[in-house]
This record gives sequence, C-alpha cells and structure tokens, in this order.
Amino acid sequence: MKALAAVLSLLFTTVILAQTPAPPAESPKKTADTAKPTERLRKLTRRERTARIAKLDGRHQDFVADTEPIIFGPELDTFLALETDAQRDSFIEDFWRRRDAMQGTTNRAFKEAYYARLEVAKAQFRSVISDRARIFLLHGPPQDALRTDCSRILQPIEIWKYERIPGIGAQVRLLFYKPRYSNDYRLWNPLGGSVAIGDLLATESASFQGDPASARRMLNESSASPYAYISRIQLECTAGDEIMRAITSMVQARIDVLRLFEPPQINSEDMQRIIRSMVIANPNAPKLSAEFSVRYPTKDGSRTDVQMMLLVPKAQITPAEVSGAEVYTIDVTGEVLRNGNLWEKYRYRFDFPGDFDGDKLPIVIDRLLRPAEYVSRVKVTDANTGAEAIIESQLQVPEIFTPAPVAEPEVASIASALPERTLNEIKTDFVTEETRLRIVPPDDEIVSGIQTIETMVTGNNIRGVEFWLDGRKIAVSRKPPYSLDFDFGIVPQMRRIRAVALNEKNEPITGDDIVVNTGTDPFRVRITSPRIAPRLQGPSRVEMDVNVPDGEELRALELFWNETRVAALYDPPYVQTVNIPATEGVGYLRVVATLKNEGIPPVEDVVMVNTPAYMEQLDVHLVELPTTVLVSGKPVSTLSEKAFKVFDEGKPVSLAKFEFVKNLPLSIGMAIDASGSMQTRMDEAQKAGAQFFEKVMKRGDRAFLVAFDTEPQLVQKWSTKISDLHAGLAKLRAEESTALYDAIVYALYNFQGVRGQKALVLISDGKDTASKFEFDQVLEYARRAAVPIYGIGIGIRGNEVDVRYKLQKLATETGGSTYYIEQARDLQKVYDEIQEELRSQYILGFYPGPNVKAGGKWREVTVQVSEGKAKTIKGYFP
Repeated sequence: MKALAAVLSLLFTTVILAQTPAPPAESPKKTADTAKPTERLRKLTRRERTARIAKLDGRHQDFVADTEPIIFGPELDTFLALETDAQRDSFIEDFWRRRDAMQGTTNRAFKEAYYARLEVAKAQFRSVISDRARIFLLHGPPQDALRTDCSRILQPIEIWKYERIPGIGAQVRLLFYKPRYSNDYRLWNPLGGSVAIGDLLATESASFQGDPASARRMLNESSASPYAYISRIQLECTAGDEIMRAITSMVQARIDVLRLFEPPQINSEDMQRIIRSMVIANPNAPKLSAEFSVRYPTKDGSRTDVQMMLLVPKAQITPAEVSGAEVYTIDVTGEVLRNGNLWEKYRYRFDFPGDFDGDKLPIVIDRLLRPAEYVSRVKVTDANTGAEAIIESQLQVPEIFTPAPVAEPEVASIASALPERTLNEIKTDFVTEETRLRIVPPDDEIVSGIQTIETMVTGNNIRGVEFWLDGRKIAVSRKPPYSLDFDFGIVPQMRRIRAVALNEKNEPITGDDIVVNTGTDPFRVRITSPRIAPRLQGPSRVEMDVNVPDGEELRALELFWNETRVAALYDPPYVQTVNIPATEGVGYLRVVATLKNEGIPPVEDVVMVNTPAYMEQLDVHLVELPTTVLVSGKPVSTLSEKAFKVFDEGKPVSLAKFEFVKNLPLSIGMAIDASGSMQTRMDEAQKAGAQFFEKVMKRGDRAFLVAFDTEPQLVQKWSTKISDLHAGLAKLRAEESTALYDAIVYALYNFQGVRGQKALVLISDGKDTASKFEFDQVLEYARRAAVPIYGIGIGIRGNEVDVRYKLQKLATETGGSTYYIEQARDLQKVYDEIQEELRSQYILGFYPGPNVKAGGKWREVTVQVSEGKAKTIKGYFP
C-alpha cells in the first residue's frame, strides 16, 4: 500500500508541476545570419503549410506525408520555401544524407531502414500518424511488447519496453491505452496527475474525474475510488505487476510525451545553408540589372569550359566601408539544370576595390560541363544591401575538338610507370594547344633513394627543361622526353622539385613544381596552374585544388592578387579568371583555404609570376622550441621571458617568439607495437589507448594511430573524432616481428606540414627485429621532424641496456620523455603525466644568424632557465 501511495503522491506532484508556469526562456543570441537582408527562412503557419503542400506535385506531397514523423519543423518550412522541383529533389537527397550523418550510417542506409519501418507501420497500425506508429517510426520496434486486457478495471493496455531512447533514458517503458469511444491506442501522459489515472480506468469507473484536491484526499482515504481501482490491478489483472511497473516508471522518469514525438533535432544553420545554396528569389529585395554572356573557350578532357560573364552596374552596388577603405562585394549563387534535374550548384563571392576603374563590375564564372543542353540559373546579390538579380538562360554546350599535342608512343611509355588514374588526370589537363609543362608525380607516397622524375609537355616552344631540387639547379635536359634521375637519400625528407621550360633563347616560359614527402596532413591547398609564369598579363585562368579532411567542411577558398582579394570560391571546380596588370611587374597569386571548424588554422599556397628569371627562394626559418619547465617533477607556468636563455652552438641568441600555450590544440600520433610479443598485453593496451584519447582529446585536437609488427601501417589517419580512433584501436592484432625503427619514421612522416603543438606516443615491449632503417638514420629523421617522442616501454627489463638507451636517446633529443612499466594497465598514469606536460608548454623561437646556411649540419641548442629544469629539442637542421 505504501508503494501505491507513493505513486499517487508522485502523480499529485507531477500535476502541480505541470500546472506551474515555466520561467521565460532566455532569448537566443542574435547572429550575423539572422540579420541578413536576404534572409528567407521563417516559420510558416499551419494554414500556410497546408496551402503550400497542396501546390506540390504528387511525389513531393508523398515525401512530406511519409516523413512527417521525422522531419524537423524548420526543415519542412525550408522545403516548402523552395521554388523548383529540381531544388526539392536536391533537398530530399540532402535530407537523407543528414539522417545518415546523425546515425553514423552511409549510402542512404537510414532511408532504407526508415521506409522498411514505414511499410511495417502501415501494415500493423490503423494509421501512420497514430501514437504507436509515430513512436515505432521514430524509435524503432520495442525490445518487448505486452498487451493486456483487464476490462473490469482498466481500458485495453499495451506496454512497450526499450533498452534506451536517446534524450529520455535507459530501460524505458511506454504505456499505451485505448481511450473510451476510440478505436486506436494513445500514449499515456503521466503529467496529467490523478486525471491521468482516471484515463486508464474502465468504462464503469468513468464517472471519476480527478483533480488536485481529490488526489490529496486519496492519500488519506483508502476507500477513494481511483485508489481502490489501482490497488486491485496487481491482484486481479493478469499482468498487474508489469502494468504497475510501467505506470511507476513513467511517473518517476517524468516522461514528457511531447519530447517522445519530437523528430531528431537539426542544426538550424544547415537550413540556412540550404537556402543560401539555392537560387531563390527574395520578393522584398531591391532589384539589380545585369548583362549576361557565355563563351566556350577551351576543353578539359571530355568536358567543355563554360565561361559565363555577368556585368553588374557599379552604381547599383553599395560598397562596404572600413576606416576609409571601400569594397564592393557580390555573392553569386548558381544552379545548372539538365532535363529538369539539378545537375550541379555552386556559390562564389567576388570582391572589388572601391577605386575599381569601370562602370560595370565583371563577374566571370567557369563551369566544366559535358556537351549537352542545360539551363543556367544565376542569382547575383549585393552582399551589403541584399539587392539581387536572377538570370536564367539556356546553355547549348558544344563539344570542342583539339588535336592531341602529345604523341601516343611517348604517353604510352610513361603509362607503364604510372597509375591509370594519375595519368588520365594529367592527360585530361593537357588537351590544349597552350605551351605547358607538368611534372608527373612519383608513384610512391614516401619517396627515397634514386627516382626518375618525368615531365609531360605540350606546345612547340619548349627547347629544354631545367630541373631544380630544394632551390638549387641540378641539371638541364635538352631532348624529349624531359626527365632526370634524382637521389632523394635514404631517409625520406620533404623535397621541392621544380622543372622550368626554356625556349630557343634559353628563356624560362613556363614550368611546374611539386613537393614530395609532404606527410598525411589532409588539409592542403594548391594553385595547380599557373605554377611558373615568367610572362603573364591580362585575363589569366587560375586553377586551384584543395584537399579537405574527412568530417570537415570547406568554408571558402580566397584568391588574392598580391594583397587584393579578387574572389572567394565555395564550390568546385576552383577556377577563376584574374586580370594581371601589364604594368605591375613581379607579383604573386595567393590562395587561402579556410574550414568551417575554427579550431583548424587556414592553409595557403603562393605562386610568384612575372619574375625576370627563376628566383631562388630564401627561407627565413624560425626555429621553434616547445619547452616544458619542471620544478620538483611538476610543470610550472609562471615564468617570464627573462627567465630563459637560449644558446645556438653555445652562442646566445635573442628570442623572436615567447608564449605560454596552455590548452593549445594538440596534434598527437600514437604508434603501438602489435608484434607477437604483445599478445597477452594487447587488450589492456587497447583499453588504455582509448582512455588516453578520451581524456586528452579536446575540441580542436586531432590524432592518428599507427600499428607496427613486421612493417608499420596507418590504422587511423588524422581525425578529430574519438570514435574513429577507438575504431582504429579495435583493429589491432598482435602478430609477427617488431619493426620499431620503421614505425618511428613512418609515424613521424605523418607530421610533415603539421603546425602547432604535436607529440608522438610510442608504445613497445622490446627491441627492433625487422626494420629497414638503422637507429642512426631514425635519430637523424627524428631530429629533422622536431616532434617530441614519448617512449613507453612495457616489460623491458633493466638489463636490456641497449634498448633502453636508444629509446631514451630518441626522447631526449626531441624534448620528450621515457617511461618503463610492467603492465599495460599502468599506462593510464603515464598518459596523465604526458597530457599535463603537453598542455603546459612554453614556445621559444629564434632566427638563426646570417652565417647559418640552409641545408647545413645539425646544430645543437641549449635552453637554460632560472629555476627548475627545461625540456626541449636538442637542436635543429637549418
């Protein structure tokens, strides 16, 4: 009886809480997006939704009806704001992609699972909008279901059990009942207090209408009608215990029925992104005029370059002004349709200086399309006022025939040494009459030893090719095919190869350059054409390429001529025509790539143009020393710049950089020994590795995972997701020999080009038995990489002097530490110390003296501190 009284007490409390007005919600902060003059997304009324749905064609009406349980309100309003069937089809594709991303599935797996559920719901339930059908569609089938009929006391009842419902909790029980005068079940609402109990009672007890006052009386009067009926449930109903357990569970958990029916929450920014990426007219926007023309200047493989030009009157655009500087900014959103379907879409942003000379602002859009008929829809918007123009036109894209400039036998000779995809990409670029030179990238990701570097050329003006390595001219090849053998050394290093085409007067006319051994940092940007341009003026085509890390999204590519931004590009292909002034002489093109994740810094690439001759690059190298100061074995963070002294080869140097970088984003590599000797320790090592990433990884951090036995392998490439790293750890298997030195080189290679704080955590239980590299080569490579190595030896005995010495040497030379433990379960304490050290570092920086030449020998660096002990790298290669 006490338990039943407690249930009624909870019900009474619940109804009082339900009747108490909630405090006003804090207003969301206003963002820049919400203030844009072109904002289109707004909440529609029920009547507006109904009216717009009625205007849709049948298949889009079916989509709305089918997804009603899972579509978020702003999503539906966005869908109903679209103007064309092609846009709606694109939205639907994106809708299912978002569901896949939320569920961690791919390839429309969520869509297939949902429609399978929908078919079951249509067969099992009276209506797909009924409570049971909606719960089924949102949360899937229950793990267990119980239907009971205790008609003398209760309405028909069905109980569903779930192990977990996101946002609700674990071991969830949901109670459905069939209301009086209804043919279908309804989800019971425990927030109704004593009235809710009355909803469950059988028809003959329907005269009871509870309220808070009667609920209070029921706690003291055991003969009260609802109390009497509840007390009989356990005694007279077949599944009385389960019914009482479901009632109690829903009351205690304060199950909010409305939350159960809420579809998955979608980031409202996604909806804004969809609106911004579509050509949708804003009826309230001021109107612009624009002249439109199209030409087809060249081809790229089987595709034709469609070059569209828009001329917008400068007088109609309002410039933005900051401290006296004015800039005209125009946003371009475009769609290309084929046979009524959305073929592709794109977005660009163009900037023009306030002193732009001309009455009309020229906008050039390059798209690569296969020969066919298309419809182009382009929206031009003044970013400052929201004024817009929408231009729709027919495109009859022709096929352009250009003779192949490279003889087939020469191409075939190169094909044998190249992957088919790489060769095809280069051949596609070379279907042109222009004078061009391209370096054929080496096959291997890691380049070492003697390698032949091939080139491909077009045009009739090339009489020779100069080959350069790391800023120094190596040789000149005078006869095609232009190639040269390079010795890249035994230990892989980042090397720059440059090939410069010469004319009959021995003057440079074009060229290409590549960098090899660049690591696996996935975020890169490159100006692919032009690379070497001694004479460039007038409208010039600039081609760019960007590699975006998995799970990240590109915010924009910004293209600059000298310091002036000429365009911002949001969608591929990243091609832009730039007007190079004939009078400016030497200049440079610069592209900057930025991700939406603000924790990852931008990357850039620069190409010098109109140089009188090839200019050797001068690399002013800032030597950075990540330094930890330990006092009594603990990191300290209160020292000033005056507490440090730095010596380069024994001579004091002035600091050009000093900062304390607590909680700076980390780039961490973990290399785990997966040789056969780790068999008994692998489970513990995997668990400890997972704990390390969970504890150490914070927003903005990233990591990769390498396993090694007879040879190293990248188990998980750079990722910011702990789940990816956990998945990589789960793949580890202990077998075969130990290639420890190879693993160190391979793991450090992944840090090439990575900036900021970084560290390699190395876990092994024995000496090297299978590596191709020798210890001295590994030590040199570790010095060049300048990545702190934290070596952890598991079960390495004290008498294994050689193993301990080499592990200690690698750690000391790179500013890391070594730890020796007996069991993998002891790793957690070590990880805590490593994290504390990495999160509490000083960054000291200095520029080497003018007598220190690039490519010189290893130079020793010493850091002295006024108190405690300084840990840092022991030197550098200039």
